[in-house]
Amino acid sequence: MNLRSQRVSDLVAAVCIPASCLMYLHLMLLGMPGTPSAPPTGPEESLALVERGASGVGSPFAVAPPVNVTGGAREDLLLMTPILKCGATAMRNLLKALKNENKFDLVISQPKKAELVHIPQRNIQHDLAGNASFFSRPTVLMQSFAYINFTSHHLRKPIHVSLVRSPVERAISWFYHARAPFQLVERHNRFPDTKFPTRKFLKKDLETCLKDRRDRECRYVIGQEVLGHTIEFFCGHDPFCPIFGDRQGLNRAMQVVEKDFAVVGILEDWDKTLAVLEHYIPRYFKGATKIYQDRLKGDKIMTNENFYKPKVDPKAREFLNRNFTVENEFYDFLRQRLDQQYRALLAPTPSPEA
Repeated sequence: MNLRSQRVSDLVAAVCIPASCLMYLHLMLLGMPGTPSAPPTGPEESLALVERGASGVGSPFAVAPPVNVTGGAREDLLLMTPILKCGATAMRNLLKALKNENKFDLVISQPKKAELVHIPQRNIQHDLAGNASFFSRPTVLMQSFAYINFTSHHLRKPIHVSLVRSPVERAISWFYHARAPFQLVERHNRFPDTKFPTRKFLKKDLETCLKDRRDRECRYVIGQEVLGHTIEFFCGHDPFCPIFGDRQGLNRAMQVVEKDFAVVGILEDWDKTLAVLEHYIPRYFKGATKIYQDRLKGDKIMTNENFYKPKVDPKAREFLNRNFTVENEFYDFLRQRLDQQYRALLAPTPSPEA
């Protein structure tokens, strides 16, 4: 990295660091293995940022079943599962703007050198669910781990919410996110003992990576573990969940979404996502559309747009897409579900019987 790029990186990093707390899953691309940390003993050990909102109580639900499954959830706890390169920073900044308006606390899990999405140890799952259930004030918790069935741990489930994007576009964005100067500087500032990647790694483009059969960074091989793919976040922690392209994982993920997720937004349908969140969970998202339009829209820092991502050859995108059949099927399922929820908002309210 030359001097000029370092100076630009430092400048960008100085602005981006406050909006970069959730940029950790790129470590998997860098090939930096992580091991599960010891089970936390309380929320102080696993949560870094607690932002207090004003006090208040209100009904969190506005749309009736079957398209709204939040009825059996705790009204005072919303668990937002952020997925890297799926609008996580934009959602975090939106929630930061909403917390005082809607009177809730916002809790953001602290970044670590390496996070594990898949956690097969049931005792660690139990501790995570227990820590999440600790809060007594109305709280939004942003913490990135695969779905945990709270009721199986004898705990009331939270309101589950997440946000996804086109799987191939996410893979491309993830590839170049790992090379973005601002996130490399931010990571080094947060973890000074980590080393910067090599110049060869930084200069590598997706097209070159795809041409090299030995390069595993951009290879999404069906039947092998690919930690952090979209289905894994919704599948849970069974052995088949990390397997890329596994139909058992797909079926489980669909079942989990239908049963327990109030809303799974779509980055490509952002306006529709905001409308559904605002009407289905007004306790936390009332006014979301207006606040986004007034404060966040068009702000590349607040939405974490990668200035350094180049245009990708359509042939490379098509080649990468060949192995994403199952991921695309799940994405299409989520888009149809969001569309169904949105259309329910537009349906005329039946008049009461005389």
